[in-house]
Amino acid sequence: MTPAAGDGRRLRGRLRIAGACLHLLVAACGGGGGAPGAGDAASDVAPQLDAAEVAADAAPDATRARPVEHPEAAALGFRLYYRERVDRLLGAWNRFMLVGDTGMGVTIGRTAVARAGDDWELVPGPNDNNLIGTSTWTTWYAYRLFRTRPLALSLVRMFDGLVFLESISGHPGLTARMVYPGWTRVVDGPGRTVRRTRAGLEVQPPVPLDPALEAELLATFWPAGRWTYREDPSESFFSHYPAADVTAYAITYSFDALPGYLRVSDCCTSLMRTPESYPWAGGFWGNHNSRDNFPDLGLGFVAALAASQDSLAAPEVRAAAERAVAAGRRVGDLMVANDALMTVDEHHDYDTLVVSGQRRPDGETEIEDLGSLGDCGMAYLARAVSSGGLAMPVPEAPVPGSVERLLVGALGGLVDCPLPEGVRACEALDEAYCGKTWATLPAMEVAGQPWLDLVEELDVDAPGTAEQFIGSFQDDYYEVTAAMLGLLEYARASGQPELAASARAALGDMTALMRRFADILWARTNPERLAARRFEAALFDGAGGLPVDAGDLGGLAREAARLQRIEALLDVPEAVPAVLKSDEELRAEIEARIAGKSETVKARYAAEYGDTPPVRRAGEGYEARGAPESAHPWQPVERPRHIDYGGFRLLEGLPLCVHSPETVDCTWAALGCERVDLDGDGAVGEADREAVSARLGATGCGDQDDWCDGADLDRTGAVDATDAAFAEAAQGCWYAKP
Repeated sequence: MTPAAGDGRRLRGRLRIAGACLHLLVAACGGGGGAPGAGDAASDVAPQLDAAEVAADAAPDATRARPVEHPEAAALGFRLYYRERVDRLLGAWNRFMLVGDTGMGVTIGRTAVARAGDDWELVPGPNDNNLIGTSTWTTWYAYRLFRTRPLALSLVRMFDGLVFLESISGHPGLTARMVYPGWTRVVDGPGRTVRRTRAGLEVQPPVPLDPALEAELLATFWPAGRWTYREDPSESFFSHYPAADVTAYAITYSFDALPGYLRVSDCCTSLMRTPESYPWAGGFWGNHNSRDNFPDLGLGFVAALAASQDSLAAPEVRAAAERAVAAGRRVGDLMVANDALMTVDEHHDYDTLVVSGQRRPDGETEIEDLGSLGDCGMAYLARAVSSGGLAMPVPEAPVPGSVERLLVGALGGLVDCPLPEGVRACEALDEAYCGKTWATLPAMEVAGQPWLDLVEELDVDAPGTAEQFIGSFQDDYYEVTAAMLGLLEYARASGQPELAASARAALGDMTALMRRFADILWARTNPERLAARRFEAALFDGAGGLPVDAGDLGGLAREAARLQRIEALLDVPEAVPAVLKSDEELRAEIEARIAGKSETVKARYAAEYGDTPPVRRAGEGYEARGAPESAHPWQPVERPRHIDYGGFRLLEGLPLCVHSPETVDCTWAALGCERVDLDGDGAVGEADREAVSARLGATGCGDQDDWCDGADLDRTGAVDATDAAFAEAAQGCWYAKP
């Protein structure tokens, strides 16, 4: 029964507070971003997945493809992921989305790019939540399927990027939201040289790269052009950003706290500068890394574990993977020792480690810290990547950041949530909150009614109400689900079918709940967000080897659009200076943004700048100052000409080729576009389709007749309808001929 009007108002107020508590359970100043759960069927799926994984690893090394069982799935897989296209995508990713050095790179979610002919300039980030481990994980799957050299080199950079991320602070086991080596790196493609400078002086990386490997990396990813990577935020924050991101500069970046750190976010993170006593001195790393960033990193470390054991992987891939596994163990060990992510904050000396996010960069105190583990999946994932590993039966895992006390504090006796004695400890993978599993969590009662039913009733009465209650938690719930996928991947990599079955069953329950959340939140108000979230749930299901709702997957049209955006990086237009703004426009932007900031930040701005914004028009350009003014007096700054690129997701549907081949099959994709290019012109078109059609029905194809003049595309001995479907799927593919 719906509460009476007066009680309803009070309940709605308490639910809003409870929603905030749920958000805090996994939140870190911004979130991560049909089919039934597996249930008893999970153990039946595992043996099939093992066979599929073996076949997927073996197929790319064979000249003959297995006859595909689902030609439609193979056609979809080819159109999305044909081998040469994946190499192009990784070429773009290496050039535009990795921060670090020639031999290693860490994914950044935002890059400003300016091109003048063959001269490129890139200013990476800053960006809060970056898909560092996830992009490594999907690249690992691509390498398993295709085994190309560009993919191998990409993995070397990404695995060593994980090592860089863990080592830059100098404190073993610390993680970061974003990392910078603290230099300007100039890559001369034709000259095959790299120069790194800091404050105009040349510097050398503390970890030298094998010259032969560096030469190959340069030839593969920087064959042409001159590429300048501005990877020293102490330079770009006071030259590029004053006019490129006026409000962020005026309110936050301009307040210089060096030599300790740079301000990058007032709620969530600062860029700590590594002191001179550490190997990566002069580098910068985003502190206050929170629990909602860890599942992403966990996927990367688990991918490294799998790659380190892959006998088919190139030796340098295995070596880089082993280094990343060791880094992951240090991360896991520190987390397990403290039941939290640790960091160096703005309020203690550099050698004092504290739990992430206890006190915000602006000096205000969080209602709950951001680093204490609060979810069983994340707690067990930390143990999985640690030195001790994880096995069934799982041990107890403390989660001091669990939500129960916050919920009861907000809702009192209205909520059916027994409080644990002392610090709560998880005992099973599928534990959720308040004594419930992910399957039974919807049955938790508030005011005598299942809580999700209550939220849905309120939203039916007033569409949009559910967003106030569970919107923030639904955004962060993505990371909670990703942690369970990481545990499933760990079980696969470590050869533990019982652990895999348990993780898969829990993942199925979690994706079912993800769809339920999405339906309640957006079915009445936002069909686009509803479709997007159900699509993400379908990707989780497919990667987990669970049944996939084809309607939610939508033919992977969203994935196709994501890939097209990455590919478009290869055609960045020439830089054009942005339209100049007036002083009045600059002031209005700053005032509008600062209105939503904390009182501490408002007071800081007012005390330093008063009524005079720190950015102003100066003829055909701009001037800016910073704080303190003695260190950053008024001086000319850059007129914006860069284009911001970001929000990319790399190959996230590709793991379905291994775990859900009836949905997406990469057998043809692994053979590639060149296989179908029968006339050898570098692309597949009508002439190639006609060449296959002309030999349709031919049998006895083999080496003696070059597989019926190449028309037997899948090398099965006959030119049949499957070959015609393959040729049709390949229409429009292209590759660069040597």
